[in-house]
Amino acid sequence: MPKSLISLFILSMMLFISCQQQPTKKKYTIAFSQCIGTDAWRQTMLQEMKRELSFHPDATLLYADAKGDNLLQIEQIKKFLKQDIDLLIVSPNEAEPLAPIVNAIYQQNIPVIVIDRKTSSNLYNAYVGADNIAIGNLAGKYIINTLHGKGNISIVTGLKGTSASIERERGLRESLRDYPHIKIEHVLEGQWEREKARAVAHANIKHLANSDLIFAFNDQMALGVRESLTQFGQGTNTIIIGVDALPGPGNGLEQINNNHIQASMLYPTGGAEAIRTAVAILQKKPYQRDNLLGTLVIDSNNSQLMALQSDKIVDQQADIDKQQALITEQNKIYNDQKSILNILIISLVMAVVFGGVSIIVIKSNLNKNKDLETQNREILQQQQQLIDLSEEVKKAADAKSNFFTNVSHEFKTPLTLILAPVEEMLNEKGITQNTKEQLHRIKRNSSKLLQLINELIDIHKISKSKISLQATPVQIDAFIQQVIATFKPLSIQNRIAVSYTNRAQLKELWLDEYLWEQVMSNLLSNAFKFTEKNGQIAVLLERDPLDDYVYLRVTDNGRGISPEHIDQVFDPFFQGGYNPDGSGIGLSYVQEIVHLHHGEITVSSTLHAGSCFSIRLPIGYLHLREDERGPAKPAIPSGSNQSLPAYTSDLIEEDVCFTSSKLPTILIIDDHVDIRIFLKDLLKQDYNIYTAENYDRAVQIATSKYPDLILSDVMLPDKSGIDLLKRLKFDAQTSHIPIVLLTAINSDEGKIAGVKAMADAYLTKPFSPDHLKAVIENLLYLRRELKQRYISEIEPTDALSRDHSEHDKRFLNSLSAVVETRLSDAKLSVEDISSELQLSRVQLYRKVKTLLQCSVNEYVLQRRIKKAQHLIIAGFNVNEVAEKVGFSSSAYFTSAFKKHCGMTPSTFKKEQLK
Repeated sequence: MPKSLISLFILSMMLFISCQQQPTKKKYTIAFSQCIGTDAWRQTMLQEMKRELSFHPDATLLYADAKGDNLLQIEQIKKFLKQDIDLLIVSPNEAEPLAPIVNAIYQQNIPVIVIDRKTSSNLYNAYVGADNIAIGNLAGKYIINTLHGKGNISIVTGLKGTSASIERERGLRESLRDYPHIKIEHVLEGQWEREKARAVAHANIKHLANSDLIFAFNDQMALGVRESLTQFGQGTNTIIIGVDALPGPGNGLEQINNNHIQASMLYPTGGAEAIRTAVAILQKKPYQRDNLLGTLVIDSNNSQLMALQSDKIVDQQADIDKQQALITEQNKIYNDQKSILNILIISLVMAVVFGGVSIIVIKSNLNKNKDLETQNREILQQQQQLIDLSEEVKKAADAKSNFFTNVSHEFKTPLTLILAPVEEMLNEKGITQNTKEQLHRIKRNSSKLLQLINELIDIHKISKSKISLQATPVQIDAFIQQVIATFKPLSIQNRIAVSYTNRAQLKELWLDEYLWEQVMSNLLSNAFKFTEKNGQIAVLLERDPLDDYVYLRVTDNGRGISPEHIDQVFDPFFQGGYNPDGSGIGLSYVQEIVHLHHGEITVSSTLHAGSCFSIRLPIGYLHLREDERGPAKPAIPSGSNQSLPAYTSDLIEEDVCFTSSKLPTILIIDDHVDIRIFLKDLLKQDYNIYTAENYDRAVQIATSKYPDLILSDVMLPDKSGIDLLKRLKFDAQTSHIPIVLLTAINSDEGKIAGVKAMADAYLTKPFSPDHLKAVIENLLYLRRELKQRYISEIEPTDALSRDHSEHDKRFLNSLSAVVETRLSDAKLSVEDISSELQLSRVQLYRKVKTLLQCSVNEYVLQRRIKKAQHLIIAGFNVNEVAEKVGFSSSAYFTSAFKKHCGMTPSTFKKEQLK
């Protein structure tokens, strides 16, 4: 029952609100762009529109006056479009300029009404305007009647070429055709303006003074003529008539009443008719497409009546405006009162509803308390079920752990079966050097895999607490020096100095010797990996006299660790981009062993300056439990494996493998030495090979040797293969070199990044050697084909090509790049080229003459002609080709082309199309 009551209240409230809401009329926005007529005529049209709009309060008028400027009117219309208008009224000055913008608006389904003058197309909804030919006819009839069929007249036309001026003159002449005694003696151009008409009247005052009647095409020009005649005291009896008959000060009606002009042809503005037509269109009501406005003669017989009517209309409009303002104010008061009443009623309804809701809530809370007691009992039951489930999950986790350990051990069997035969094969005599190198590579990587598996097993045992600490007193100096001695070959090979200092004055520490050897080996191995040649590594043992702890520090001056990675170095499997060959478990393993010894390990580092790993250990054995103390020589825990001795490749990598100058050259870039050696051995029979291990070395070789193709890994130690692509592809001297990316990451994102950076091919590891060879052959073949088809440079002779040094090739590539990028520059000079190449003009001339057997200007001209041939075949016309290849004129281009090719460009095109 209470819910029904609430629903009834809410329904009543919604019904009340809906009844209070009155349907609102749709609002319309009408834009009016005006460009023609005098200021008075334009203002009269605007006032007529506003008077008509007072009967349509739902319509808003946007107004812009271009004052005869076509370009300004087009810009004003574009601004209207941004204001989301519903209809456009346009009064164009000329037909052609406005046609495109009006057509575009019409095609966007925005209604268009054209006033007074039409555009050059029929794409509009309605036309409103006077018939200028009819006005000319009416003026002719008035002249015939006034002069009784005989006399000389002069006419003052508007702006030459405007449709209104042309049509009025045509209508006048048609009406006078049958009256040969009425002659048009003079035709003057007043350009629709009073001042212009006065000036032209001054210049022709004698002719006008001898005229019986002067017909000006608007009232303002008629007044200008009258002022000129009056100034010179001429033509006092000359009859002057005009067109417009606008009300207001200084306009036609006032001048007729003041006897300054005798008559005027009424030229209705059409403002009211335009608004009525616009409203009919917007309200989907019937309307007339062509609205031709009537006209009549205004003279002293009816001018005063017309003036009185105009004044009456103005007064009535003022009254209407006042009444509308009053209605608007009353509507506002009514709406405010209505809103207050609605708020009061809604508040009352809400108060009743909230009261009912409060009663319901109180009753509901009592019921919920009973439900909560029931839920508590159910939760206790579910809690017990979760405990049972957690036991099952624990059993499943143990099973998973056992599976992990078993699988890790199973990996050792096939690795053993790999390593043993390899060892035997290496001991055999008579094997080739190439086979021996391959076997060494297999052994080295298999040993590394076995070492990683051992580390995984050990760290897994630590995480499961399966390794127990068996600490004994260890002679610390001898122990550390023994561990350092195992790194002596690596120290000699990389010329890295390793030192050990004991400042703690301790002879022994309680350590698990086996586990602590792994700690020292991991820390020293990391130090060697990240320390450059001629670097230093220091092992320091210190003691704080104020506590019972010793500090073991391993310090290097290597590359260091970035601040964003410093907090993650001890996370399992974290590498931070520094050790692509490692597993990322070494330091995590070290931390676990240090914690087993009740110690702590920390790291401090400065990027590009070095790192320091510090271990804090308790002195003595009192901190150790009884089960953590072992015999003097603790046995290695069951299931653990001694670390394999470090294997140093005896292979010597050569950076260059040059077979023949006739073979293409390939640059191989990879930070992994085995991959570089493998790829070099794979390709050296068919190509000259350069190798690079990092970004900087690769850029140096690419910009100095200009290889025919580059084969690069994506992951490089300093920058990525993508960075290399961006560097080389956006360099004019190296952008033509095909680049193949190799990566171990097979992801769509990586491929997309490579394609966006303009890689020519993208292969994932492991890859098929035959596939790689096919890709290289195809890219080099396509590059040769493109060069034969599109190259626009002068090829040196075979003899010269064989004698070119690497320096000469770099010069020719640079020269080609400079000329190609500025081929369209007609002002390109020898000085510009020499400045780009940083050579003197004489040096440039001598070098080009020696290498190419021609002058610099001849070289540039032949490049332009060659490029022009390709553009002509592609379908460009002669003017376009001349501009694209840097000729100042098409005639000069045609002459140069004919001289060089023996035929004109058009003949050349016909020959190629046969």
